[in-house]
Amino acid sequence: MEKEHYTTGEIAKLCHVSKRTVQYYDKEEIIQPFQMSEGGRRIYSKEDLQKFRLVILYKNLGLSLKEIKEVLYSENKYKVITDILTQQNMKLDQQIREMVDLKKKITILLEDLNLNKELTIFNCDDLDHLIHHKKHHDTVGRLTYLLLSLYIVIIFMSAYLIAILGGLFTYLILGIDIIFLLFLIYFHSSKNAYICPYCKYKFSINFFQDMLSFNYGKKGKYLKCPNCHKRSWITETYKE
Repeated sequence: MEKEHYTTGEIAKLCHVSKRTVQYYDKEEIIQPFQMSEGGRRIYSKEDLQKFRLVILYKNLGLSLKEIKEVLYSENKYKVITDILTQQNMKLDQQIREMVDLKKKITILLEDLNLNKELTIFNCDDLDHLIHHKKHHDTVGRLTYLLLSLYIVIIFMSAYLIAILGGLFTYLILGIDIIFLLFLIYFHSSKNAYICPYCKYKFSINFFQDMLSFNYGKKGKYLKCPNCHKRSWITETYKE
């Protein structure tokens, strides 16, 4: 059963704040006790407790004490709190965008550190340069997989058409398949580079090396480094 009157300590306990917070709200004229005892103790009413709980709610939603005070003593509380919460929501959207952008930058930097095993970024311009190349390389990767998927579809369609048409159409269809495959290999070899996991040497491969080397998804290609001459699985990266 709720009481009619509360001390500073009781308000603090019920609202899960410190006594100093309750006293500070009194000093800032946000919530003042409805009376003082003969011994100088603050006495709060049941309505003051409800107001305290409302203040704590607004505080947890990110409102400043100035904004909270504006809501409490406004004649049109609905409009004021709606406007403040709308602005707060817009601020949070902006902060989320900034945090997502920051996380992307950190992720890209970590990927570069794990790939090179050394620090290669020394200023903001270097990081912007890396992000630009990384975004371009990701776009190239998505386009490569799209072309590969299209090629697989073409192969199935070719097999179907050859079975139906036969004759000279077989050579025409196979010719188209081969041309598309060669284009796919050329596109892949011209857009990617590799960093040796041993000596950290960055290099590119030509059309024939790309065509004849093994590719194992995220592990990359099994290649021989032209610098240290060691063979290993080497992941793809961007070209300068």
